[in-house]
Amino acid sequence: MRTVIAATLATVALAGCQTQGAPLASPQAAAAVAAAPPDYVTAICGQCHAVRDNAVSPNPQAPGFADIANSPGVTRATLVTFLSDAHNYPMQMDVDLVEEDIELIADYMLTLQSDDYVKRPS
Repeated sequence: MRTVIAATLATVALAGCQTQGAPLASPQAAAAVAAAPPDYVTAICGQCHAVRDNAVSPNPQAPGFADIANSPGVTRATLVTFLSDAHNYPMQMDVDLVEEDIELIADYMLTLQSDDYVKRPS
């Protein structure tokens, strides 16, 4: 548990050091970010959801993050709104998220958006 908390704090601290709105250095850097979800996201969400692109969710009823991110109308605002209201969650998704966690999850999910995304069969 201490490892997860330490990793979470490190991830949040590093995220705070980044310049908002600054583009990534290259397409390869963007791919690396999308390929490596923050440890917190993997620990909390990865038990049910596929948190990496082109992965299969451990729980077949839980959509993958790439599927969610590439759904019509999904924006940072819609993700933050959904994740901020625990009453939106399905019964199985019993998590309490604080604002920093919500923003971390939403920002990571948006790295999975792609103009040429094709949903994998479930």
